[in-house]
Amino acid sequence: MKKLFALMLVPALAGCFTASPILVAHWPVEYVGPVSAVRSGKLGIGRASQVVVRAPYNAEGISVLRANGTVEHDAYNEFAALPSALLRGALLDAMAASGKFKTVVNSSSAAISSTSVELMVTNLALDCRTKDGRRAVVSIILRVLKSGEIVGLEKGEGSADASDGNYGAAFSKALSSALSEALTRLP
Repeated sequence: MKKLFALMLVPALAGCFTASPILVAHWPVEYVGPVSAVRSGKLGIGRASQVVVRAPYNAEGISVLRANGTVEHDAYNEFAALPSALLRGALLDAMAASGKFKTVVNSSSAAISSTSVELMVTNLALDCRTKDGRRAVVSIILRVLKSGEIVGLEKGEGSADASDGNYGAAFSKALSSALSEALTRLP
């Protein structure tokens, strides 16, 4: 009887040991926007100081906007890191590409900077509300401080087709568009 029970148990447990783990895609996001040929450097040394991503978009799982108005986090598609950490590099690259700064430094740099740039992300989601497909959407606010005073507060928005499933490229395009729009408006 014990042998019969053991023989019946083996096929039942076999699935537990041979099942493939769920594969999760980790998507990078980077600045892929235009690079200004004009280098005014009017804003001096720029520091990318703070990146804040508003909830519910601050999770590692990509936020998905559904047709019923809900926001869900995709269990199979995640950003390569938390959005606030991931977008800091994109902000640095966008600031450098804008031509508005003599040079750009990270928040952890010991260099003295004359200008500080803060990024607030108000929307970072995969918009699935239409039957036409999926779009990566990004909305941002850039706050620029010089000697502690706000000298610029600019909004930027971007979106890119994500129906091919390459979410890293789509979010990179959307973010780059939003950053370029906001940085272009700075003095």
